Amino acid sequence: MDFLNELNEKQKKAATHIDGALLVLAGAGSGKTKTITTRLAYLLSLGIDPLNTLTLTFTNKAANEMQQRALSMIGKVSTPPLLCTFHKFGLLFLKLYIYLINGKNSFVIIDSDDQK
Repeated sequence: MDFLNELNEKQKKAATHIDGALLVLAGAGSGKTKTITTRLAYLLSLGIDPLNTLTLTFTNKAANEMQQRALSMIGKVSTPPLLCTFHKFGLLFLKLYIYLINGKNSFVIIDSDDQK
């Protein structure tokens, strides 16, 4: 796991945390993305099923970049991990479980351009 060598001690502690959920909260340019992607790669390298992971970020660009970085660290996996924005996760969650409140998953989300 050479990818751990690129982290400082605090980043390495966060990346190798395996006992439950972890929130990485730090300022701009502090290595959050590197820490989170390394943690995901670390978990997958331990044999944790990608379906048992959830990695959230704020932008689609960051989510795509993070997934590419993590997968490049460990190679191919049978199923890609769920790494997306908070908004995308909310949408997926609603689509999967809205039936529990007798809703239909045929709804669509419109953006401000669609509203006009």
